[in-house]
Amino acid sequence: MKARAIVPHKALAAAKSRLGGALSADARAALSLALLRHVCGAVCAAPGVEAVLVMTPDAAVGALAAAWGVRTRLDPRAGLNAALAEAVRETDGPGPVLIVAADLPLLRPADVEELVAAAGGGRLALAPSKEGTGTNAVGVPPGMRFAPAYGAGSLAAHRRAARRLGREVVEIHRPGLAFDVDTEADLLALDGYWATFTSRDPRFGWR
Repeated sequence: MKARAIVPHKALAAAKSRLGGALSADARAALSLALLRHVCGAVCAAPGVEAVLVMTPDAAVGALAAAWGVRTRLDPRAGLNAALAEAVRETDGPGPVLIVAADLPLLRPADVEELVAAAGGGRLALAPSKEGTGTNAVGVPPGMRFAPAYGAGSLAAHRRAARRLGREVVEIHRPGLAFDVDTEADLLALDGYWATFTSRDPRFGWR
């Protein structure tokens, strides 16, 4: 059975706040949207995914995602974890439910396919962040009452939650799933990828 995916995105005013010392507010918003569009494109192109939903509290983000042909919904509850828990419950079906971070510039359809395959085997699939403590993507197997635990130490929290439910955990270690954009060092590491954004959008530029 094919998976359905949820891509959560913050309100644009709060997007990429850790880059405030390097980029203007307009540049941070533009970067965040460019990353979101890339992630949606990679997830939509994965053969094992039948539907993608962008979940956001920002109507402007929702309107842009809809223009790209992606379904959207406003956050159903206050707080990311509560909103995701409700969205996962409503999305649950015969196939896995994926939660994929919106800021993965190296993500490719093959990365998503590995997540789908792991969760399809009845295990909770977790893709750690590059630091090894956060969670950049989750593959929730059908029928699992998954309780998202995003925040500090989310990877360990998700492992504990799976153990309480008697579920096996498999970790997916791939650059496309691990590399997220949070800091100026991340931007510099992207090199040519960053240059493609600066050349297309005049709002990009160092302060």
